[in-house]
Amino acid sequence: MCGGSAHHLCSNEYFASVLVEPPYDAACCSKSCADQYIVEEALHDAVIMSDEKSIVKRSTRLLSRQNRRYFVRDRIRLLELFSTMDIPNIKQFCREQDIPRQTFSGWLTKSSTYMNCHATAKQKSLGGQGQVESIPFGNELVTFMKDVRREEHVLTTAHMITWIKTHHGKWLDRYIAMKKDDASGYNTLMRLCQRFAHRHGFSQRVACVSRARQQELDETHRSFARQFWSKYSDYKASEILNVDETGIYYDMPPRRIWAEVGGSSKVDKSEKHSDRLTAVLTIRADGRKLPILFIVHGKPGGKIEADEIPSYPDGHVYAVQEEAWMDERVWQVYLQYLLKNELVAETPSVILADNLACHVSHASVETICLDLCASLEALPPNSTSVCQPLDVGVMGPLKAKMRSLWLREAPVKTSAEKRGAMIKRTIKAWNSLTEDTIVKSFFKAIPQVYEL
Repeated sequence: MCGGSAHHLCSNEYFASVLVEPPYDAACCSKSCADQYIVEEALHDAVIMSDEKSIVKRSTRLLSRQNRRYFVRDRIRLLELFSTMDIPNIKQFCREQDIPRQTFSGWLTKSSTYMNCHATAKQKSLGGQGQVESIPFGNELVTFMKDVRREEHVLTTAHMITWIKTHHGKWLDRYIAMKKDDASGYNTLMRLCQRFAHRHGFSQRVACVSRARQQELDETHRSFARQFWSKYSDYKASEILNVDETGIYYDMPPRRIWAEVGGSSKVDKSEKHSDRLTAVLTIRADGRKLPILFIVHGKPGGKIEADEIPSYPDGHVYAVQEEAWMDERVWQVYLQYLLKNELVAETPSVILADNLACHVSHASVETICLDLCASLEALPPNSTSVCQPLDVGVMGPLKAKMRSLWLREAPVKTSAEKRGAMIKRTIKAWNSLTEDTIVKSFFKAIPQVYEL
């Protein structure tokens, strides 16, 4: 009834207080709505007091002011505009610009700070409102952590605490003394250091042992790029290829399991990989992908090669090896039955490969040079993480796509079904990779213009 019931109560209260009979039914929608403003104003202005308390309260609500957010760039523009006024008048300026005077006065007190700052397009504050660092020597601790990782040494929470014990023992004693006991102090200190590391750009990662330090890898990267383009600068992008092997697993054995709190974490058996195969991937610098060579776990000439392989998807090459890995025989299968069909004999090509023994053997070089009319360029030892295009920019996206595809696969049980699922999953992920991804991986791994 457009609030008619509320109008009825208010109007009846008013007319009863002044001892006058209501001239109309205030609950009637048409009349009460027409006189809404008059009734509410009369109730507001009437001073109706009893011996104990007021019997009338204000029924209207004041509109709350809408809060505004100003970017730092807007504040600087308004401060500059205010400074150009002949006779600066804060009240007049705020009225013309529709700015709360108290807000603008606060900006004026920090005008020098605003004028000297370099704000981004969407920055809403000058900064400095964040958490106050709880560790007074935080800058020194961060420097220590970065120095340790710069030399590629192991950095753990225990190392951080050891550094604190060595250089700020008094602070550590006071910190532990404030806790209930030493055990509580140790646990809170561990959490304090972990949160400190996260706030300053560190994350917990699985340690990866490298045979070469990062500085050495960077120098190797630069040297290899210069050497490669000095030899193959006249080659077209379609004539530069990179080949590498990667392991494909149907599922991964868990390193951790869920167990009830207070219960045992023992298991009846150790879970292993249900099955594995190797995919030999090849890409061109122009962004094109070659078919995949799948190395299946089995005995050459056995049941898998005779019965399963004919059922696998067409358009790719399949080989069987006892450990599902690359060896001299399988490498020759790759060169003769896959790569040879993709190369043009009259056009020179260069094949980038790591220094796996079967890749750089005398038989391999002879086959590539004589049968394929191409060149083999072996990557420097222990440098595939920075010099091999497949490792630099393709393997990561490929494995991510494969994990996503695994979520939508129907579970299978037999080894033959799992091998087929792995092959189909790999082919689908391989086909979904874009040419742009491959081109960028070559540019990153072997930059033609390298900044020295």
